[in-house]
Amino acid sequence: MLPNLRSILKIKIIVLTTVASSFINLALATGLAHSQGLEKRISIDIQNKPLKQTLDQIAARAQMVIIYSNAKGIIEKPVTVHEKDQPVSKVLNELLSPLSLTYEVIDDRIVIKFDNSSSRPPSQEKPPFPVKGKVTDANGSPLPGATIKIKNGPAIATNGNGEFQITDVADSTILQVSFVGYLTKEIVVRKAEFLTIVLEIGSAQLNEVVVSTGYQTLPKERATGSFVQLDSAIINRRVSTDIISRLEGVVPGLLFNRNTISSANGTLDLGIRGHSTLFANDQPLVVVDNFPYDGDINNINPNDIASITVLKDAAAASIWGVRSGNGVIVLTTKKGKINQPLSIDFSANVTIGDKPNAFYSPYFLDSKDYISVEKTLFNSGFYTTSLNSSQHPVVSPVVQLLADQQAGKITSDQLNTQLNALGKIDVRNDIEKYLYRKGIDQQYALSLHGGNNKSTYYFSTGYDDNLSSLVGNKNNRLTINSGNTFRPVNNLELSASLFYSQSNTTSDAINNLNNGGNYTGLFPYTTLADANGNPLPIVKDYNYSWITNTASQNGLLNWQYYPLNELQQANNTSTLNDIRIISGLKYGFWKGFNAEVKYQYEKSNTVNKNNYNQDTYYARNLINQYSTINGATVTNNIPVGGILQQSNSDLSSQRLRGQLNFEHTWNELHQLNVLGGTEINQTVTNSNAFTAYGYNDQTETFQNVNFVTAFKTIPSGTRQIPNNEGFSKFTNRYISYFSNAAYTYADRYIFSLSGRIDKSNLFGVNTNQKSVPLYSTGLAWIINKESFYNVNWLPALKLRATYGYNANIDNNVAAVTTIRQFNNSTYSGVPYSIIINPANPDLRWEKVRMINLGTDFSFKNDILSGSFEYYLKDGIDLFGDSPLPPSSGLLTFRGNTADTKGHGLDVTINSRNFYKGKFKWYSNFILSYNLDKVTKYDVSQTSTNALANGAGNSGTILPIINSPLFAIYSYKWGGLSHNTGDPQGFLNGKLSTDYTSILANTSLKDLKYNGPSRPTTFGSLRNTFSFDRFALSFNLIYKFNYYFRRPSISYSALYNTGLGNVDFSKRWQKPGDEQFTNVPSMPALPVLTSRDAFYQYSETLVDKGDHIRLQDATLSYDFDKNNWKGIPFKHLQIYCYANNIGIIWRANHGHLDPDLYSFQNAYPIPRTIAFGIKTTF
Repeated sequence: MLPNLRSILKIKIIVLTTVASSFINLALATGLAHSQGLEKRISIDIQNKPLKQTLDQIAARAQMVIIYSNAKGIIEKPVTVHEKDQPVSKVLNELLSPLSLTYEVIDDRIVIKFDNSSSRPPSQEKPPFPVKGKVTDANGSPLPGATIKIKNGPAIATNGNGEFQITDVADSTILQVSFVGYLTKEIVVRKAEFLTIVLEIGSAQLNEVVVSTGYQTLPKERATGSFVQLDSAIINRRVSTDIISRLEGVVPGLLFNRNTISSANGTLDLGIRGHSTLFANDQPLVVVDNFPYDGDINNINPNDIASITVLKDAAAASIWGVRSGNGVIVLTTKKGKINQPLSIDFSANVTIGDKPNAFYSPYFLDSKDYISVEKTLFNSGFYTTSLNSSQHPVVSPVVQLLADQQAGKITSDQLNTQLNALGKIDVRNDIEKYLYRKGIDQQYALSLHGGNNKSTYYFSTGYDDNLSSLVGNKNNRLTINSGNTFRPVNNLELSASLFYSQSNTTSDAINNLNNGGNYTGLFPYTTLADANGNPLPIVKDYNYSWITNTASQNGLLNWQYYPLNELQQANNTSTLNDIRIISGLKYGFWKGFNAEVKYQYEKSNTVNKNNYNQDTYYARNLINQYSTINGATVTNNIPVGGILQQSNSDLSSQRLRGQLNFEHTWNELHQLNVLGGTEINQTVTNSNAFTAYGYNDQTETFQNVNFVTAFKTIPSGTRQIPNNEGFSKFTNRYISYFSNAAYTYADRYIFSLSGRIDKSNLFGVNTNQKSVPLYSTGLAWIINKESFYNVNWLPALKLRATYGYNANIDNNVAAVTTIRQFNNSTYSGVPYSIIINPANPDLRWEKVRMINLGTDFSFKNDILSGSFEYYLKDGIDLFGDSPLPPSSGLLTFRGNTADTKGHGLDVTINSRNFYKGKFKWYSNFILSYNLDKVTKYDVSQTSTNALANGAGNSGTILPIINSPLFAIYSYKWGGLSHNTGDPQGFLNGKLSTDYTSILANTSLKDLKYNGPSRPTTFGSLRNTFSFDRFALSFNLIYKFNYYFRRPSISYSALYNTGLGNVDFSKRWQKPGDEQFTNVPSMPALPVLTSRDAFYQYSETLVDKGDHIRLQDATLSYDFDKNNWKGIPFKHLQIYCYANNIGIIWRANHGHLDPDLYSFQNAYPIPRTIAFGIKTTF
């Protein structure tokens, strides 16, 4: 122990001595700079280079500040100087004298000026003077944190009001004023005055944009990878309660797949540069404040986000290892700033949405046509079995009337009167009246932030209250965010952040209203309420006359179903609590070298409750079903009372990261940036579920029931009482080692290298397969900084190239045999297990290889700027299915058996179309192209599988070699038969209506490949206009080169489930109709399901999805104290924002929205309009 103690003491003494020496040297340097700086000897060799570049090199070698202006363009003149080991004074004299220039030392700064000694005595030289000012944008809004830099000198930042003050400014000093996302402005100061500096937006200023990878921040100019950085102006342009939807239409390469099941269920389905996996997680990694975010992204308050960086290629994203294969979205929250006075921001908005369009869905048959079909089927005896079944299934009111008339209970006149009345009803009117409403979302946010020279602080709270457009649905969210940094001593920074979110969701709406039984929807002549608005019962699950008689005669609970009463009785809630704590310590050993430790703890809890009180149909139906009738006695095997279904999910995540950072520049030619570190992570997920019968929500009590015995149920059958009890636990552990380095030579040649090794408990029998090494490398060349480059109209030009590997992970696959255990089997009454994954000791991580080539450019005055990128993206060792011998007991196993290839293009073009006076017009154009295909897969797909593929839902991927991952195939179409109206296909190259043979004998090569079901070309065009303090912006998004299968009539579905389609009215009815329609005739019984299957998957129902949509528009007006002296705010903005305005062009002829997943109750996202304010105190 003692030798170690001596070593530690020795190190501390050396460190203290070094620090003390640094302070002494700094003091001596400051005191002697004026007298000795000019005597410092330097060497310089310049041949025909601009004076500006020469002075910059002298300043660097002399370690002094040289200030100059560009008066008369003098600093651009070429000069030549060859001096070796000469005093700075001599070098300057030799350099400046031929140009009629001289210099003066003022406050340790060398000020270059014209030699006017012959016309003005030295005593008339202006002494230093103070300068004050304010930096604003074009609308007069202050820009806090803008940088004010004396050219080749020190820099300061504006305060919360955008104001600054500099003392002792020399005559002709040049101030460089910059702010992220704006054009840098240079101002020559010649007298003491108050400056109002207005900065212009300039997205092409590559060297001013700072991007974040989650491990480091770096100027975009020095980046070799593919980054997209969004500042708060773009983020806050849209109005939404979630942050991710604000990325739509503003990030090249990012596609929102809205026509998928995931999107239809409310979960955003994103893709960055296509699809790089088959069955693993296909969503981008979301990083918040340097750590992956494991919770629900909807917990994040958009008002807390300062910037977003999207990492798209290997050089940008590979630092994140096995979770980076789908791209990375890095969110950086707002922070306080050093020496910033207290600033208070408040924003509020109200969004009003249209009612959903109940008349949009094509799955509808009007009442007259529906009654006509029912009459035809009744006369054919189709309903005879149902009317006489002991199970008493649902029959429609019309069928019941027809049966009553046949039985002599009503006359023909009474039948026709009632049928005529029903034929005039359209249930969609009641749906819009009672089940839909205008949605109203309210959003409020308040933040306080600032700092002094030792610390910064940021505190915010937000509240959202959303009323869904579906009656019965609503949610609210409370968020709290607190972040602090503290610098107790030099070189040491401590940080701590707390994020808390609570959301409460009520889901009482009747989303899938139907009549039950085989019927998938409401009868079109259903009425939900009488003329006075009183709820009416509808047929559901059973024959209406049977449940009325059975319930009333046998003492059962009321078995009628009143949809509008259910809205009042429903109590389905979800409560989510999420908390994240992040702490950090950063210590700088010396300039350019520091160490940091970060720790994140995240805890998330979700409780879902479906509380069915005894008046709900669900409870009454279940209680009645499991009741035992013995004469006049009714035994309730499920106790009368409520039924509670509850599930709980807990997520606990811990991450610890240690990192070293090094940055140094040598001789103004060599710059090296290196970071390296390690990270450990553990995520534990626990979930459980249970059902409580006889539940009383007032006393929180329930009664025990017999889940083992199979009871005889009413009206028929034998079943156990439903029990969803279950428990699960998942633990995932990772350890990672990472490093990143970038070398820059001469400020224009950049080389980057990144590496990471991830290890996990998921993979594994062999040690070399438990981990995966990932790396990337990149090159960049800033051509415009070359001495030979002299293209005035293109002042910024940069080339980039990267190569590397990312990876994907699937937590559902493991290298060892895994099983899932279940409660008592229905058949044996004992617990049982099934194999989830057979053993696979060779299981490895999925890998994604990427090559990216890019160029960034900017025309003079930023008239045009942007980037072009071309990439290759290949999936290697992807998880896929392989066949197994039947003797193994398994048909397939999932392993690293698949590969894919992809390529694409991302284009961004920004333009300043008009900029004169108070009127300005900017445009931003995005074009993305992506095409992928499967190159290896062990399971050969049948034509039936090929037809089912391409729905856009990841769960139904059926890979086909040499086809896009989401591809649409179809049967070749031969038109309708002239005589019968039957659909015609091809069998052995000839027209045929033998549907069974067509379906059985059509091979994959005989199908028609229509194209991909996801857009291969997509992008946006955003225009922004401003006049004085008014601003108008609108965004068009487009999607091209993809197909979708539109819905049409299925007669087997119509007959058996009541599901109709508007195409029924377009059906073939007589010879010659085939010239005008492709909708088959209505077949006689028995209907052939193969006929419908052929038609549903034929090429005649495949349509192009191409469309252009006016996504949104925003109009705003800004106030500030400069122009409105009486307002109590530093800044105030009022705005109006409209979203999802509508499709302005579509390629399909059915007026369908291709972005809408095709299912029965789907309706387009309603148009919304928001009104709001943003203010700063």
